[in-house]
Amino acid sequence: MWLLTLTKSIFWPRVVGCKNWLGTSSGVKKALLIFAAVVLAPVLVVSLAVLAAGDWRAIGQTEAGDTVSVSSIHVLKSNQRVALVRVEYKEPATLPQGGPFVEMRARVRFNCASGAASPTSEWFYTRDRSGRCVVSKKAIRDDQFGKAPEGGFADMVSKSVCSQSK
Repeated sequence: MWLLTLTKSIFWPRVVGCKNWLGTSSGVKKALLIFAAVVLAPVLVVSLAVLAAGDWRAIGQTEAGDTVSVSSIHVLKSNQRVALVRVEYKEPATLPQGGPFVEMRARVRFNCASGAASPTSEWFYTRDRSGRCVVSKKAIRDDQFGKAPEGGFADMVSKSVCSQSK
């Protein structure tokens, strides 16, 4: 046992009061790292959301005057694409999912060979009492995506997304 203690003291010397390269003790360094993670992480997330929100490109309007926009188009294999789709309803709309909704956003997979569009997730927005847009409903499956009950924008979006090249 004394040999193990001797070996530890020779190869792993223990220096009391030693400062690391920042000149601070390890406890203070950990506290600074935790503080930076807690403060900077939300700032980074918000700034990325703001940058992504500015990426929307209006592609047209529906017959009812609703504005249709797309963003973040990714070209996949087998003539498929994934894009974010946003529909801003001119008047609050009552849809098969409920309502009244002022906006709908969806992550949609497009099969450009068949023209089919299937959302992988959808978010429906309403306005709260202060006037802010808030998510009121999330959906995963929607067989009527973009068809007449939801505004009739499916063909417009499919043509726009499938016309995009890499």
